[in-house]
Amino acid sequence: METAPDLQDACEALLPAYARARREPERWAVLTRACLQRRPVERSGELGPAAAERFDRIALRLMLEPDADPGSLLITDVERASDVLCGLWLARRSGLFRPSSTMGGSAGTCSRLGLVPAFKAASLGHAAYLLATLYANGAYKRHLAARGNAQQVLLASADGDTHERLTRQARSWGVELSA
Repeated sequence: METAPDLQDACEALLPAYARARREPERWAVLTRACLQRRPVERSGELGPAAAERFDRIALRLMLEPDADPGSLLITDVERASDVLCGLWLARRSGLFRPSSTMGGSAGTCSRLGLVPAFKAASLGHAAYLLATLYANGAYKRHLAARGNAQQVLLASADGDTHERLTRQARSWGVELSA
């Protein structure tokens, strides 16, 4: 489990263009480009922020146990799409998400770690917008395709209508949502 603010802080520390981005659409653009770049993410060799190190530990475990299933990472306090995209970029940095080398499609894409956004009751009102933003994002689309177009979310005290609305929305994007 990681908090969205910790993921944001890690991206700001490790991705200079992200630290300079002030508006949410700028953050999406920076993270999307960084997730989809062909070359590996440059590493300094020094330890990174604790959130980034967690992704590295998961990747190291998978190197030692290639058949292990890392499952999914719960991202708490999610309030905006960049919270989840930061998790995807940290997965990319650690080798847990490898986009395909072709621009059209997800063939060859590998994403070993699921990302599960957790919404507090106060943020449920904009969960549909946030998830639609992720479903429309080129990097996140590849992540979902590599994971069978399945998205898991955690909804704090959601009523049945909210869950049903999010499920219908996900289906319209070709995504199977579980909460």
